[in-house]
Amino acid sequence: MFPLMLFAAVVGQPPDLVVENARIWTDGLPGFAENLVVRGGRIVHVGTADADLSRDASLRIDARGGLVTPGLIDAHIHMLSGGKLLSHVQLRDVRDKQEFIERIRAWAGALPPGEWVLGGRWSVETWRQPHQPTKEWIDAVTGERPAYLPRMDGHSALVNSAALRIANITRHGPKDPVGGVIDRDPATGEPTGILRESAMELVARHIPEPTLDSKVSALRRAMSEANAHGITAVGDIPGLDDLRTYERMAVQSLTLRWFVYPTTADWVAAVEEIRGFIAKPGWLEIRGLKAYVDGSLGSRTAWMRQPYLGNPPDRAEWRGLLREGVADGRLARNIAAARAARLQPMAHAIGDEANHLLLDLYEQAYGDPRAARCRIEHVQHLLEGDIARIGRLGVVAAMQPYHKADDGRYAEEYIGTQRCRLSYAFKSLLNCGAVVAFGSDWPVVTLNPMLGIEAAVTGRTLDGRQWQAQENITVGEALRCYTSAAAYALFAEREIGRLAEGYCADFVIWDGTPFASEPEWSKIRPAAVFVDGRCVYSNDERVGVAASRPADAAAP
Repeated sequence: MFPLMLFAAVVGQPPDLVVENARIWTDGLPGFAENLVVRGGRIVHVGTADADLSRDASLRIDARGGLVTPGLIDAHIHMLSGGKLLSHVQLRDVRDKQEFIERIRAWAGALPPGEWVLGGRWSVETWRQPHQPTKEWIDAVTGERPAYLPRMDGHSALVNSAALRIANITRHGPKDPVGGVIDRDPATGEPTGILRESAMELVARHIPEPTLDSKVSALRRAMSEANAHGITAVGDIPGLDDLRTYERMAVQSLTLRWFVYPTTADWVAAVEEIRGFIAKPGWLEIRGLKAYVDGSLGSRTAWMRQPYLGNPPDRAEWRGLLREGVADGRLARNIAAARAARLQPMAHAIGDEANHLLLDLYEQAYGDPRAARCRIEHVQHLLEGDIARIGRLGVVAAMQPYHKADDGRYAEEYIGTQRCRLSYAFKSLLNCGAVVAFGSDWPVVTLNPMLGIEAAVTGRTLDGRQWQAQENITVGEALRCYTSAAAYALFAEREIGRLAEGYCADFVIWDGTPFASEPEWSKIRPAAVFVDGRCVYSNDERVGVAASRPADAAAP
């Protein structure tokens, strides 16, 4: 918490920065403020113009009526994966089989012999004629270069024959691992090239580990990308073994506040490992630990109470997958370890039964989980009664609204109209008093928070239909989910997420506004982004100052 004595000293100094002639959304004051004064990296005034407070400012910015909001907080993101993907093959926007194959052919052909073909984030649901890809599609264009190409949700992957050989996956074995599936031709037993959930690790473990320097560069690329979208703080979810990368990155100056939740299957061991983590207070801190309960809807591995629709005959009762460690009690032990260590627990749960099970575990471990701010990541499909239960228990619903625009294209085909009534229940959760914190889940989907806000406000799917319109929320509510509520989810609500006296001077001046009667969502972009009162991104002459982002932040 910012020391009050230090804040009092800052108030007495000349201002570093004044933003005037603005429409400042404060999430606390009625209407919009027009003037913002910053000293020593802190906000000392928000409201109408104050000549005395603004006198002798080092920098004055005329916002020309532009919208100013708190810096947006992405409460659920994978920064290292996103930074890596920026330098791998991109398949998110392909629209048919031929384009998919040609994109991979061009990328693989430019690689040195033997180097892995990585990247992907494909989704056949967006294709003109959806077809599940197989290894045969890509064998001819990748040759002996092994390929590992995750689906957009990261819960299944396409691999080629070279990768299957490296992992010794054949028609004769191995058996499906706990919590995973090796897709096979039902007639021959031959692996198709699709691996689901824990089966992905059979190949992924053979991918050469990138160097520490290359991972640091990936993080700094991701940091610059986040700033360019108006993001000033993140709830980042790396692997436990990547913590040294974060320490190395933080040796240099940062333009983003990082709250880290390492993913690991064994929280008991992790508690000991993170004790030696070198934090950078206010900029890089470990908040908690993350685990998985189930998979995803798109991969048909989200754990549902009733079977999926359209299952093949040999899997008529398929309900999805519970991840390893759930059924045998390890997740319950993990949550107990987090409680004992005063770490915040978060767990991925998408299916209705997965969410119900996780709520049971939180309630059993804590009784009243409110003070611990236990988090459920995704919260996409719920059972009757669990919406009110989330509000009653004070469990944080960490949701990614852009997933609604994507899943809405096929959710009813997979689970039916009736179950979809309780999907992406933004409004119902807010009405029950739940804290809903928004994020992107990048690189699973776009990093752009305005497209997430559009999905939450309009209910439009990527194919232009209205879906779950009864759960649409207002622009103000969506912004709150991306600011003060997200800060609460990170135990940072006294520092960031609002534009108020004493708070960190993290804010965005926008080009365009979501408050317009018919916003052009894809064209709303930051004109300038400030973190700690310092401009870290700018593309607008009205700011009158170049971004002071350190050179290393943009390092390749």
